[in-house]
Amino acid sequence: MRVYLVVFLERGEGMTSFENISFALIGKSGAGKSTAAQMIAERYQARRVSTGAICRQISRLLMGDEDKASTQKIDDALIKIDTSIFLKAALRDVAQNESICVDSLRFESDVKIARERGFFVIRITASDQLRLERLKSRGQVFNLTIDGRHRSEVELDETPADLEIVNDGSLDNMRRAVDSICVRV
Repeated sequence: MRVYLVVFLERGEGMTSFENISFALIGKSGAGKSTAAQMIAERYQARRVSTGAICRQISRLLMGDEDKASTQKIDDALIKIDTSIFLKAALRDVAQNESICVDSLRFESDVKIARERGFFVIRITASDQLRLERLKSRGQVFNLTIDGRHRSEVELDETPADLEIVNDGSLDNMRRAVDSICVRV
C-alpha cells in the first residue's frame, strides 16, 4: 500500500473552522472521487455536488446505459455548447458562501472556475487495475486503451492540485486521508 499525502491547507489569518471552505476533486474514472466527495462532505459539513450525475442521467435517458463510451459521446456533444457545462449546471443552485464538495472536475475550464471561486483542488489517484475493478463492480464498461484516452480522462493529468490522496487502500485508509485535511490557522 502506498503512503497517503497529508497536507495542511492554509486559509488565512484568524480562520479557525472549516466554515465556507469548498473542495473540488480531480482524478480518473474509478479513482474514488465520489467516495472521497461523500467523506469530505460528511467530515467538513459541505454539500456534495455531482457533475457526473448530470452526464450519467442524460446517458441513461438517451443511450440506456452509463458506459464511458456513452457518457463521453454526450460530453463531446455538450461541451461544444460550453466547455464547463456540467460544472455550471451542478453549481446553479449553490449559494455563494455555501461550503460544497464538487465530486469531479474534468477540464481546465472547470479548474479555472473552481480556482476563481476559491476551491481547494484535491487529486484522487488509484492504480489502473484497481480503477478497472471498481468500474466493473459498478457495472460500468470502461476500455482503458480507448475510454482512458478521452479528453475527460487525461486533460487534467498535469494540472496542479492543492493536495493528493492516493486511494489504493481500504475505505478506512481513505477516511483517514480525508480526516487529515486540516486548516493551519
